[in-house]
Order: sequence, then structure tokens, then C-alpha cells
Amino acid sequence: MKPLFLTLLLAFSCTKYASFERSAMGISLRPIRMPISYLTEVSWEVGQRRESEVTQSFTFIVDLPQVRTEDLDFLTSERGVDAWILRIIAGRGSETQDLGSLYALFRPRRISRGMMAGVPKSVTFKVYYAAAFASERFRGFKCPAFGHDRKVTGLGILGEDKDFALTIGAAVPYPEKTQLVELTPSSFNGGNRLTGEYFVEIAAFNSSKKMILSPFMRIPMSVVVQGEDVVRVKSCDGIHQELK
Repeated sequence: MKPLFLTLLLAFSCTKYASFERSAMGISLRPIRMPISYLTEVSWEVGQRRESEVTQSFTFIVDLPQVRTEDLDFLTSERGVDAWILRIIAGRGSETQDLGSLYALFRPRRISRGMMAGVPKSVTFKVYYAAAFASERFRGFKCPAFGHDRKVTGLGILGEDKDFALTIGAAVPYPEKTQLVELTPSSFNGGNRLTGEYFVEIAAFNSSKKMILSPFMRIPMSVVVQGEDVVRVKSCDGIHQELK
């Protein structure tokens, strides 16, 4: 499947920066825009002669909020917010599953003497089938682990790139394990089936104290996997490499 792109036509000078608004409810940051700007399926050639193709994962990119430096400084100094935290939710029928979360720092972190990590403008999510998620070793199998034989269909983006607001409030502990955004995509285990709709939610975050300082807000766009086809990999019949 070819990558899907959403072309951003606004010039840099027309960037819509979010700014603070004060009300009886507290401080809100608006307008926030977080489009899903890229989506693609990652295929996996399998079989003893690599004669068949299934889906290994899908990857999508979400742009981070555009906020001026002085406003980020205010969030950090006055409210203790130093990052955005994003979590990915899978909706399958009436059930939802929290697949995990990641956070992106406002300021670069020092990675070695004299070197600083970059500040991301977007985050990349990679959602694997369970057969490929466990390790690079599993992804190298000619015969996928756990009898994986699926290829996604109807992969697409739903919703529109609409503005929304984030209200900054009291700090609440966030005990879930989360991962720092790095240069490589952040990986998540989608399970044995990937059919469903995938939502991204964002909150203000204190990365050192592991506290969120706003309710999680769901961005207006989502990723959908409408179905799956079963692919017969004849040369892998009866082979369970993960048990060796």
C-alpha cells in the first residue's frame, strides 16, 4: 500500500500558533492543531522463499502543537509543564484498549558532552502485529511467530484537521509507563488483530514528577483499519520458529 499524505498548504508565516486564554475555568491553550500528516502500511515478505506478503505494522505521524517559545517558558516556569504526553487508544467495537503512551519534551535534552538532542515537531507511532512486536529477531523470521497470516485492508485516515483547546489545571499522577520520543518511531503492540480505529490523545505533562496537568484531549483525526485478509503461507505450515 502506498503512503497516504495530507499536504499542508499554509506557508510558515501563516502558522497558527496556540496562545493562552484565561477564563473562569482556568487557563486554556488554543487553537491547537495536530493533523495526522502521514500514514503507511509496512509489509513483511514471509515464507521459506519469501514468496508471500503479510502486514508487519502500520506507521503514522502526528504533528505536535505549534506554541511560541515564550508561552512554553510560561508553562514550564509557572505550571511545571515541560512536555506533551500522547497516548494511543484502539477502539474495537464497543471496547477500547490503551496501547501505551509517549512524551515529547519542550526543550532539548543533553545526550552527551556538548551535544543536545533535537526538539521534535511531530511524533511517529508504529503499531505492530504481536508476531513482529516482540523483537528484531521475531521480525527476521521467515515464518512469522504465532502463526501470523494477516494483511490489513482499508487502511486510512478519518476526521478533519480541526482546532481544539487544552485546559491547564491541577496536577494528577500518571503512573503508567511512558517512553520518551526519540529519532526512531515509538513502537506499540496492536495484538493479534489490527482491525479497528486508533485515536491519539494529548495532555500537558511534567516528565520528572510523572504528572499530567490537563485532561487528555482526543485529536480530531484518527487512523482506521477496516479489515484483514488471511494470507496462506504454505511453506510455513506446521513451523513455529518462536518455540525453537
